[in-house]
Amino acid sequence: MKYILISLVLSVFIFGCKKEQDKKLLGGYFKYSINGVETKIENGSGLYTNTFSCELFGDSSVYINVAKSYEGAGFFIKATKIDDGTYIFNSLNKAYFTNPLDYKRYSTDNTHTGQVVMQKGTFQATSVLNTLQGNFSYQVIDTTSGNTLNITNGSFLMEITEK
Repeated sequence: MKYILISLVLSVFIFGCKKEQDKKLLGGYFKYSINGVETKIENGSGLYTNTFSCELFGDSSVYINVAKSYEGAGFFIKATKIDDGTYIFNSLNKAYFTNPLDYKRYSTDNTHTGQVVMQKGTFQATSVLNTLQGNFSYQVIDTTSGNTLNITNGSFLMEITEK
């Protein structure tokens, strides 16, 4: 399962947020704290190039993934319609974190949950989502070891710019 998830993540590094066939460049940031230590990932900066991926699947799902070196985080949300509002992370709407200290992938489940409050900028049914921002916090578990992590003070801004 872990290798399937890694393959999926690698296959969707598209450097842009798209709806159907529209592609644009993506900028912004994704930041969070673990045990009081803040991490901020900005698109395309750092010793190793950081990557952002944001993909909309119709109007009902959104996938966000960010990574730098061996650290990564993100979430997948499926709803009747993705819109401004609060979404709960659990075993269906997954949030995750790849820990650079132990190289393990932690994710939410029905016991280790959290939430994201999303706000959108300009969005029209026939165009690309130009801005997606929000705040989040969640608890994740590595099901192999049982270790948990609390991701707090999370915020993100993903901005689309013309190619």
